[in-house]
Amino acid sequence: MRRQDRTTHEILFFARYLNKVFDCRASSSALTDSRLDPDISPAAVFLAVFHGFAFRLPSFQQLEAELAQPALQQWIGADRAFSDDALRYSLSGFQLEGLEQMLVQVNRTLKRNKALDTGRVQGRIVAALDGIEVLSSYSRCCDSCLQRRVSMRKAGVKVEQVQYYHRAVACQIISSPTNPFLAIEWLQPGEGEDTAALRLLEKLPDLYGSRFFDVLLLDALYAQAPVLKLAERNGWDLVISLKQNQRELYQSAIRLFASRPADDCGSEKNEGKDYQFQLWDSEGLPFSADHPQPVRVVRSEEKLTQNHYRQRKLQPETTEHEWLWITTLDAQAFPAKLVRRLGHDRWKQENNGWNDLTQNWALKHGFLHACRHRPKTGSREGERKPVANRGLAAVSLILLLAFTLCSAFIHCHSKIFRRYSMSTIEVARQLRSSVSKLPPKIRAPDAPAAPLPA
Repeated sequence: MRRQDRTTHEILFFARYLNKVFDCRASSSALTDSRLDPDISPAAVFLAVFHGFAFRLPSFQQLEAELAQPALQQWIGADRAFSDDALRYSLSGFQLEGLEQMLVQVNRTLKRNKALDTGRVQGRIVAALDGIEVLSSYSRCCDSCLQRRVSMRKAGVKVEQVQYYHRAVACQIISSPTNPFLAIEWLQPGEGEDTAALRLLEKLPDLYGSRFFDVLLLDALYAQAPVLKLAERNGWDLVISLKQNQRELYQSAIRLFASRPADDCGSEKNEGKDYQFQLWDSEGLPFSADHPQPVRVVRSEEKLTQNHYRQRKLQPETTEHEWLWITTLDAQAFPAKLVRRLGHDRWKQENNGWNDLTQNWALKHGFLHACRHRPKTGSREGERKPVANRGLAAVSLILLLAFTLCSAFIHCHSKIFRRYSMSTIEVARQLRSSVSKLPPKIRAPDAPAAPLPA
């Protein structure tokens, strides 16, 4: 079979693309952890977990079973099979800086190779930022856990119980088909999601430069003066949902729009949904009394018609919705219809980012949460204590790397994906099955010993 006639993806060409374009082998060889003189190198651990996510394996136990294959051991550079305990012991003490830098280099390469140019909106690259709860537990906790009290019933009696959970915010490019994640930030005990989001936004210019993307989409929670100041300093335009948390601006906009007819109207059909909308657009409204920066507010009244099954019959149903957005985009280049589209595009991070990672990449599996099997290091008192548990953060970064690189391979390199109708899960299945087809490692027989001189 000729190369151009292949209809399945092979691990050999996947790895060749990653190494040629992103130099993944060299980058992974520089990764370190807290173990001393380990038998299984940090690079082998990283490659094992990376390929586990690329194959869409849901747990370390299943990855341990896959590592019994000599072909996969050879592929990741391990001399032997190793258990999930070795993975846990290494990853719980993994150095996060190397993984973060690797993710930054991958995204910089994508932009340099113009992979982010597809899908630009008026020539702008669009990013979105939002948070997600990764895991929760009533019994297992760690030093970084957040806590809340949850009402529940036990034996018919309503009681409150402490629940431990982890939450993170991340920034993702949503205008490109590859949808790469730029960075992730974890909430610390005692702080809110907006604090972690602001910390992440302050880090992005140092990691990528201030103009890596142009437009940032945000939820109403982040409609705060520090976010507007940071965006203005870095040259980012904003589209933020407006709700009652900014009460003065919200009520001023509602009163202003109620006194005049709609400025524009239109219709749209998207994935079986029929939208009929009216738009109001006004500039120069002060954001708040403490921060009177003039902003533009766009309001959309929408009628959404979609089919639902009712009594086993498919019937159209119409619901009404109202949306308001704050934006700093210029009205000439971005009319109200385009601002409305961007406002709804924020859900792409929910659908193509967090939901995809949750349903198909085992994001909420809770890898290494409260893991006690960790390397030990010496303290000032002379005692050896376990290192701080970085396992959940390390696995999450490897997951984002696998998500970004697999997406780049599928959308930027794979002709098979473009030619044939298949899902990304099918691509992962093909890559996994191709490991067993790798040729065995062949070693030349030992040369015969040279005869002794007479």
